[in-house]
Order: sequence, then structure tokens, then C-alpha cells
Amino acid sequence: MRRNLLFTLLALRGLFAAGQWTIWGEEFENGCVQGCYASAYVGPNGGWAVTNVGTNGVCANRWFISCQENGGVAGSCGVGCGNNETLHVGNDIACVSPNGCFFCPTGDCGAAYDASCPPALCGFCCSCNSAQTDQRAESPVINLTGFTGMTLSFLYMEGGQAASDNAQVWYYDGAAWALLGDMPKTVVCAGQGTWTNYSVALPASANNNPSVRVGFRWVNNNDGSGADPSIAVDNVQITIPFAPPGTGLIVNELSNGPSLEKEYVELIVVGPACTNVDIRNIKVDDNNGVIFNGFSNALVNGGVSTGHMRFANLAVWSAVPTGSIILIYNNADLNALLPPDDPDDTAPNDKRYILPANHASLQGCSTSPNAGSSSASGYWACAFGAGNWTQIAFRNQGDAAQTRDPQGRYFHGISFGSNGNNMNNGGLDNLRISTLDHTGRVLFFNNGNYRLAANFTSAVVAANETPGAPNNAANAAFIATFDCSLPIELLRFDANAMDDRVRVEWSTASERDNALFVVERSTDAEHYESIGTIPGAGNSLLMRAYIFDDPRPLHGLAYYRLRQVDLDGTTTLSDAVAVLWAQAPPFTATLSVDGLLTIVGAQGPGGWVLCDPLGRMIAEGALGESFEQRAWIGAAPDGLLVLSVRTRNRSAAMKLHRGLRTNAE
Repeated sequence: MRRNLLFTLLALRGLFAAGQWTIWGEEFENGCVQGCYASAYVGPNGGWAVTNVGTNGVCANRWFISCQENGGVAGSCGVGCGNNETLHVGNDIACVSPNGCFFCPTGDCGAAYDASCPPALCGFCCSCNSAQTDQRAESPVINLTGFTGMTLSFLYMEGGQAASDNAQVWYYDGAAWALLGDMPKTVVCAGQGTWTNYSVALPASANNNPSVRVGFRWVNNNDGSGADPSIAVDNVQITIPFAPPGTGLIVNELSNGPSLEKEYVELIVVGPACTNVDIRNIKVDDNNGVIFNGFSNALVNGGVSTGHMRFANLAVWSAVPTGSIILIYNNADLNALLPPDDPDDTAPNDKRYILPANHASLQGCSTSPNAGSSSASGYWACAFGAGNWTQIAFRNQGDAAQTRDPQGRYFHGISFGSNGNNMNNGGLDNLRISTLDHTGRVLFFNNGNYRLAANFTSAVVAANETPGAPNNAANAAFIATFDCSLPIELLRFDANAMDDRVRVEWSTASERDNALFVVERSTDAEHYESIGTIPGAGNSLLMRAYIFDDPRPLHGLAYYRLRQVDLDGTTTLSDAVAVLWAQAPPFTATLSVDGLLTIVGAQGPGGWVLCDPLGRMIAEGALGESFEQRAWIGAAPDGLLVLSVRTRNRSAAMKLHRGLRTNAE
């Protein structure tokens, strides 16, 4: 009966905006503490290069990838070395600038802005070598075949002296480099810069281009004036708008277990009711981000288990009924509430699939499932082997569960954990359900839109873990919407505003054990009240039409839906429709042939204006307190006129013809 409640409400209320799918990204994770040149870095997508673009001194600054400019979340202050490497500019190691031996003899401590020492003063300096720099760090080639409308985004911090020391982002289309953006200086905090988001649209020449590169250019003069940090960059992504489709696997329940590692994840197959879904090669993981590890900027402390799992290319997963529950559990530490294994749903056919993580119908991989350009097919190449729970295990302090399509694109996921544990906001849908430590806790879905965090609950495991079964009555109702044996086949459901009422109409193609319909109304599409009932047909294979009039509709925007009630009391909800109804003002007007204007029911204070169809005023006057008021207009043109009436509480316009009584519109 529920046709598309999600689509209707979101279209009416604007609750969902398409997320961004990362098709290429770089986090610069090389484990280096200090002194690693960017020109020697080879990341998941290939090696980076550094090019001298303009004038460089004998001891120019260098691009490094290390943790000396430690990465952080947007809005955080730069700090010293942690566990999050970044691309940044620092003074050279192999060549000492005039003051390099004083402020950083080991190199990679931040850019040098030294003025060249005159030869007569070289004895007072570390050297006479200029630190003037103009270099660009350049990504490996990025294959964007098949993609259009892309955005480049990254985190950065930038210092230096005004335009004399400046950072820019550049773009290569396969033939030439061009300036893409000039980032503003970032706010200085705690002696360093502030990590700041920056986004810029890629040019149209990037569309379907297999030879794109991006680069970061740093220029500083050697006037002895500047401020650290120079430029640091992290979390570089190329994204396209992406709204997950409506068919796939959603996370229904995630449990950290009552103790130790008694964990499991429970999924529901979603799609059109009474259909089957091919879930072969769909991926399951604990990474709910949109770039590599997704949460933190270092795998070692991000709460993200290395690796992921997928459903094997087997017949059992080729046609799984919508509404099916699939439970994957940690076979190395069994939760006492786990039901018996039922991996193929053949005995009995109850739309329940219960299987351990090491089952033969699951496969494991040691890398991230994120989409990227590491293989010609557009997603991470991987040698899949046997599944293992450690590939998707949950960290109590903060982690996630998610699903992705066979190409690595995000479909659904939920996360938990605090900012202090480097958790992000929960993927494209911002479904971070809890900021708590989840030792002994469980997350579960209730009902409604599974892309709204409010429809999920975080609770202690006691009396809340329900592996292999609906989480509660609301969750059972959600699962039932995918059932083939819905009580009615609803052809249409509409509500339309009329002059003095709202008319609700619907029709059914068939009905089974249908006791009645309850018409419900709401002001916010969340809290509904019953406004009337109409008996159902019981059992019918004929098309039937129903009409219900709301004689006292709400002024303004209201929402209507149907609650269908079976003979056994089971209920099913329809989708919701919105209606805008405005009550007509209770005054009328007439204009006699000889020019007498009579207004009935409009009491002052207020006024009226009579105009011709072109808006030219013919007459005007004030409203008194009497119920019926008259005014002589005298000679006025024949045909249509427009009377505007304004009272203390209401304004209305009405059409007038000489000799005809007219109601306000």
C-alpha cells in the first residue's frame, strides 16, 4: 500500500539533498614522521611529481609528505606531528637556507622565507643560499572516463605574506596546465593555520577525460618576511553528485555485543514490494565515509578495520526477496542470542539468512571498498578470498556499518562515536546515530525513511538485541511493506483543495480482508490525527473508488494519508500528499447598473479600491463598522472590474460585473 512515502515527503519538505560520491581521492598516508619528499611518494593511485614552475633559489623550499603538518578536521587548528600525514611545503633538508640551521636544521619544519645573505654577511648566516620557491606538486594521472560535472575539494591551511607568498590549485587536461583556484589565507590559531574546506568545479574539459591531473603550486619570495604554515593540503577528493538508488541493502541493526567481540550486523533487502534483488558482489564494511578510510585520516587510529566483505557470485544471492533479513555475525565469539544458521533460506523459506562471516557464500578482501581510479573498472581492484569478521569488525569507541554497490558506490550506512574518536558524520546521509562509546550497545532502525538519523535508536544491548528478527513492532511494520500479500492494491491516492473543503480520493485494484480506511491529517507530516473512516470492501478483485470530504480543513498547508485496517486489526499506511487550502473571506459585493457599490460582511477599520482590469483605479473608500456598507461609484466602465477589500484581519480581491453579486476570491 505504501507507494513511495519517502519520495513524497522529501519532495514536499526538501529534506534530502544528493550527496557526493568520491570517484578519486588522496589522503597522503605514508607513515612518514619527517623529511619525506613528495616527489618520492607513491599512493594508492600512483606516484606524485614536483615541477619547478618559476624562479627557485639555490635552497628553495620543498614539497613534503609527512606528519609535520598534521592533518585535522575542518575548523581545527594545525598541530605538530601526529598520525595524519599531509602534503605540505617545508624548508629543504639537503640544502641549508640562510637561517635554516637556526630554526630547523633537520628540515621539513615549515617554509623558509629567508632573504639571501650578502656575501659580506655570510659569516653571520647559515649560508647565502636563497629560499625563493616556485614549485607545483602534481598528482598522478586521473582517469575520469565516464564521469561529468565533477568537483575538486580538499582541506588546506595557508600562511605566508599576502600575495608575495601564495598557494594555488592547478588543473591539467592532458595537454596543458591551467590555474583552477587561488585559495584565501586561512585563519591563524595556536601558532598555525586553521584546517579549511575548499571546493572548486572542474572545467568541462575534465568530463570523460582519461588524462586529468591536479596540482598544488606554492610561490614564496626571499624577502625574509612570511609566516608558517606556508601551505598544507589533505583529503583531496574528486566527487560527483550521487543519490543512492532505492534498491540494495540497508543496515537494520549493528551490535557491539554485551562484551568482548560478540558482534553482528543485520541487513534488510530493500526495493519494490514483492520483487527479488540481485545482491551478488554488494559490499559490506565498517567504513562509512566517502574517502578511503572515511573517518580519521590515519588507518591506525580511525576505528576502521582494514578490508571489507562482499556477497559471492552465487545463485543464492541472485534473487533475494525484498524485506529479507540477512544477519552476518562474528563466528569467533558467538553472541548467545544468535539464531541457528540459515544461509540459503530453503528450510524454511522465511526470508531470513543467518550466516557466519567465514561462510563460503561471503568473500573477504584486505582493501577499502571505496570507489576510485585504482583499476580500469573504476573501483578498487581486490583479490577476494575467504571472509573473516576482522575485515568488518567494530571498534567500541567509534565505527560504522555500511553497504556499497558492486562498483564501490555508497548505498547505506550508520555510524557512531565522538569527534574525538575521529568519526565523520555518517556518509552521504549524515547517519551518525550516536556520539557515545558503544561498549555493550546496539544501534537499530525503527521505521520510515532509512536515510534519516531520527529513525534509528542507540540503546544498551539488554532487551534490545534482536539478531535475525525485526527490531520492534515499528520495524516489523516497515519489513511488512515489502510483503507480496499486502491487503490492498492502491491505484491512486490524491487530495485536492475545493472552495469549502478538501476532497480526498483514492481507488483500489483489489482488496483482501480490508475492514476500513482511516483518513488522517497532519500539519507537519509527522504527527497525524484521524478525521474520519470509510468502510472497506472486505475482499474484492474489482476496481473501487472512494471519496472523503474534509469539511473543516486546516488553513494553509496540510498533509493527508490513509491508514488501512485489516479485519484482524493490522494496519498499513499509505504515502502522504500535501494540500494548500485557503479559506474564502466571508464578504460579498455587488455593483448596480446605476453605480451603487454594496459590500456585505466586511467591517472596518479598513478600506476598498475598485480598479479596471489594467489596474487603473476607478474609486476608493474607507470601511466603516456596519455589516453592510454602500458607496456611489457613479459612471464606471462596463465589463469586468476588480474590487480589493482590506480589513483588520484579511485582504481579498473579487471580480465585479454591474448587476451581479460576487463572492470574495
